[in-house]
Amino acid sequence: MFQKLKDYLYSTAESQEQPKFEYALNKEQKMQLKSSEEKPTVVALYDKSGGTTYCDLTVDYFKSKGLEVTPVTPSEGLNHPVFKGKVHGIYLPGGPNVPVNDSSDPRKQFEGELTHLAKESDIPLLGICRGLQTIGHHHGYDVSDIPEDHEQRQPHYDTFDTVYKETEDPTFNNKVVVRRGSLLHQSLQYKLKHKDDKDIEYNVTCLHHQHMKEDEVNRNLWVSGYSKHDGLVESVEKRTGRFWSAGLQHHPEAVISSCEDARKEKIKELEAQLEHSRSTSNYLDPDFSIHAEISYASQMRRVRNTRTRDEKAARAELGFFTKQVKHNYLAQAPKRVVQETSYEDYLFSCN
Repeated sequence: MFQKLKDYLYSTAESQEQPKFEYALNKEQKMQLKSSEEKPTVVALYDKSGGTTYCDLTVDYFKSKGLEVTPVTPSEGLNHPVFKGKVHGIYLPGGPNVPVNDSSDPRKQFEGELTHLAKESDIPLLGICRGLQTIGHHHGYDVSDIPEDHEQRQPHYDTFDTVYKETEDPTFNNKVVVRRGSLLHQSLQYKLKHKDDKDIEYNVTCLHHQHMKEDEVNRNLWVSGYSKHDGLVESVEKRTGRFWSAGLQHHPEAVISSCEDARKEKIKELEAQLEHSRSTSNYLDPDFSIHAEISYASQMRRVRNTRTRDEKAARAELGFFTKQVKHNYLAQAPKRVVQETSYEDYLFSCN
């Protein structure tokens, strides 16, 4: 009987154990980052001619996570002063189609140089949308237009209605499947507290006209995720040493921004309802007024703290990169020295 009780207690503890992520930060590492005068540095390729809306969203998210982001244009390239110092991460954003047959294109050349730098210097690299295609192109993969049917439609985007029926949110237009065993899967497990070892599915925002083709012969990259509906590549990764180069075909930054905007609107609605309640409530009954205030405060807290599974997945995708950047910074930063207070120092401070 006691053995059964012991087995039950241990199995319960194991089932509640948090999934592990290789680059999760412990308390000491977080304290070191917080107390540091400098921040981890990320280089972001910045091309105004190609549009920067989604790049700006991603950069803002990185900054909110404590990273210093330096935009570098293709014309500046590796001559930019930032490369004379320490670079802890590289970000390749979306943009116009990759000119696969134009070897003289300045942006494509710079993307190739950054991809090579990340690989040779073991710097975490994240490519989003065109960024994934660029990583694929510079690793020898075929990048081409999304297949069209006989009516010149792209079936890749015919899944909007299917996804909308599930989410009732126009933010999402595709569903991806991330393969178990990949580091992205590990990051998702950690964020979603996904305890089994099955593939993970979630909804995303896709905005692209080209795609990288999976190649059974070329194993330079591991295809870690694909579209559930048509099998197109949605994420890739490659270990470069301690860190990884990774690409996402979809836009987690768009999902996060859309969810944050929806949260702000909901908070505005609650604030308006609260003001209306205050103006019409019976203040002669203090219990009623207090109950209303507590009720709205509870709703407000719930709205601020609630994240959908799809938003959590988007944050896990970007966290896959930001946490590596912080680890890269910590590996090169001076260790934080904690001075122990002696008994004599304590007595002196009390006088």
